[in-house]
Amino acid sequence: MDQNSLRKLVEGQLLRLEGNAFQDCMDRLGLELYPDDYQPVRAAGPKGDAKNDGYCPKARVFFAAHATRGERIDKTKAKIRSDLEGCLQEHREVRVWRFLTNDTLPGEVDQFIDNELRLRYRGVTIEVWGLKTLAAEISKLKREQVDRIIDVITVDEPEFDVVFLRHMKTGRDLWPILSASQAWMPPVEPDDCTDDEQDLIDGVIQTFIDWLEISEDVEISRSGVRDAQRGINELLQELQDKGLVLYSGTGDSGNRWAVRLPMAIFKVDRVPSTDPSASINEHGRA
Repeated sequence: MDQNSLRKLVEGQLLRLEGNAFQDCMDRLGLELYPDDYQPVRAAGPKGDAKNDGYCPKARVFFAAHATRGERIDKTKAKIRSDLEGCLQEHREVRVWRFLTNDTLPGEVDQFIDNELRLRYRGVTIEVWGLKTLAAEISKLKREQVDRIIDVITVDEPEFDVVFLRHMKTGRDLWPILSASQAWMPPVEPDDCTDDEQDLIDGVIQTFIDWLEISEDVEISRSGVRDAQRGINELLQELQDKGLVLYSGTGDSGNRWAVRLPMAIFKVDRVPSTDPSASINEHGRA
């Protein structure tokens, strides 16, 4: 499994977690990052968890884990302030206070943390690990550690499925594939590509992957989707100008992961004399 696909899998798993399930996952992360220091904490008695979801007694790093996906901005800000101030009141020598969430915080919340909380509590390093940061940090670890944290068993040798690919002529052809996919397979390209062709293909495919990752945000507005499709049109034209054509389709992760994810498949080929349908398996074999 390549690093990008692994990160996408981790993101998908984190997004599904709520409440105690998310906190349990963050405890597993803490135990992997700080194996000789991290201590999970659970609520008990009149003080609950004393505003501490887990901490490192030696490093003096304190964690607040909260699944904020879909939560109102004012509620998130109040939660962050309450947890931080409560932790500082209940515990000594707080060097780092780290807020963990399975969402990307809105700009207003980030501004509140930076302009108000960090300004008021200068003696404490206040960090926010949102969805992207958490996924990136988890994906840096060894495979068995990742499996323990997100509670998914990954498989290196999956069974292959045949996926039929279509010639992508416009952005309107490709966009449904990008928006429906949560991960992607390594792209396939001709074996005889020149350096210029390889650079072009790498840039084009990376842009498609970028669109895939932000497709949910883009689809908030019709104009955003139109702009994306027009940009794709230009990239497809660049390929065509070099005598190249894109085939694409959607497969899934099959038996390689416990969670099946829709995956985009990209194959760049020479412009054929005719335009028959193409089919390859998920690893790009004809």
